[in-house]
Amino acid sequence: MKISALSLFVFFLSTFYLSGQAASLIVIDPLVENVAGNIKSTDPGQVVITLPDEGNPLKFIANKLKESQYDEIHLYVLTKPGSIIFDEINITSENIGDYSADFSEWRSFAKPESTILIHSENLISGQEGQSLIDKITEFTGKAVIVKN
Repeated sequence: MKISALSLFVFFLSTFYLSGQAASLIVIDPLVENVAGNIKSTDPGQVVITLPDEGNPLKFIANKLKESQYDEIHLYVLTKPGSIIFDEINITSENIGDYSADFSEWRSFAKPESTILIHSENLISGQEGQSLIDKITEFTGKAVIVKN
């Protein structure tokens, strides 16, 4: 199966960075670091980080969201049909309940009007993928859109 890079965008529509630009957190999983390696912080409102090799990446992201108000969150990880793959965890529609508390933390640190955009060629190519997206929507309380 083709594995593609995934980017996850959360847009907070009502907050803008002091320079007038949207503040962005760009999170890159080590598995796609060489693919996403050309992403650099070119705007003072952008923060680019790589997930640590160990630990729960969802909690790591929640902690970063707790530190600062970001208008956008860009997440680059691997995907395959019905699955989001971080370095240490593979989230599917069958096991996403194990991570519901982590996604719920995202809900508490994001603004109500946030939208999550996932860029993936193959995440929702089957019913499992749409079920996964529906669960992320439920746990985060945000609209989730998957774009190719």
